[in-house]
Amino acid sequence: MKLTSLLSVAFACVMSCQLVSAEASAYFLPVENSEGRSLRYWADHPLDQIDTKSEHAVIIVHGVNGGMKDGAATIRKMLASHRDISKVFFAAPNIVVPELHDPIDKTKLVVSMTEEEKAKIIYWNRNTWQAGGDSPVAPGFSSYDALDRIFAKLNDKALFPTLKTVLICGYSAGGQVVSRYVAFTPIRPHEGLLLNFAAGAPSSWLYYFNKDAKWHYGLAERNRYAAKATEADIMDNLASRYCLCFCGTEDKQRKWLDERPEAMAQGPNRYERFLKFRDYIATFPRLKGHFRFFPVDGTGKERPHGGIYYENEAFIKLVFGER
Repeated sequence: MKLTSLLSVAFACVMSCQLVSAEASAYFLPVENSEGRSLRYWADHPLDQIDTKSEHAVIIVHGVNGGMKDGAATIRKMLASHRDISKVFFAAPNIVVPELHDPIDKTKLVVSMTEEEKAKIIYWNRNTWQAGGDSPVAPGFSSYDALDRIFAKLNDKALFPTLKTVLICGYSAGGQVVSRYVAFTPIRPHEGLLLNFAAGAPSSWLYYFNKDAKWHYGLAERNRYAAKATEADIMDNLASRYCLCFCGTEDKQRKWLDERPEAMAQGPNRYERFLKFRDYIATFPRLKGHFRFFPVDGTGKERPHGGIYYENEAFIKLVFGER
């Protein structure tokens, strides 16, 4: 066999092994006041296991119907086709609802938890988890607390001594979570750790300083987690962080679109809402340079789990801490 052929075979084997080694498993973090339930998450290894290899970490929040499987599976495979991900750690919390029907075909269940799973795993209500609502089976534990718990592990130098960057990202319903969480979470990375956020094509946006609109769209009637932050806290959080916001220019479909009056006031579809929110952020001089808005030409919601967005160069760079 020629040398070039041998090299090709060897390279293919290396890439194959890399993809296989990146397969995730389900792990559990116990949650207090939940009658013995735990937060399930998918990761390359348990968060309590010492990791002296990883330099970058990605926490990915799944979409509305992705909670019963590894939410990082798609992004892991796509990134591996573009860059070496051997030093990237992936974690995907299982922020799941017990039962979810397709919005078009109401007879079709896209998420269904068994009674055994309900007794073991923390779950949320359909219309509250994107906004950081508490779990009905774990009072005082919100979907945002779940992200805080995972980040705390990554932020522990004893567990992840070589970690340089953490990216918290999500697409669609996950984008709703990230675009709100970035303003309200009190987490602070240790010195030397760079923290970034990326919110893709959310169905609606939170207007951070609108006191008239109710929570999830504005500051009125906030839930327990969100109520802890003052307006000064919100601005300080946003002005100390970096968030990449992206949406396809053809993302105008209605499926899974928030069509409540407060959302419709933001625009008729995800792309129009993206543009309007971009204009809103531009009104705050202190936030200049802390948000980047990236329209992805010609794309909509053709692929699940962010698909084409996660192959975008701006997103790939952010995984490796390159703003």
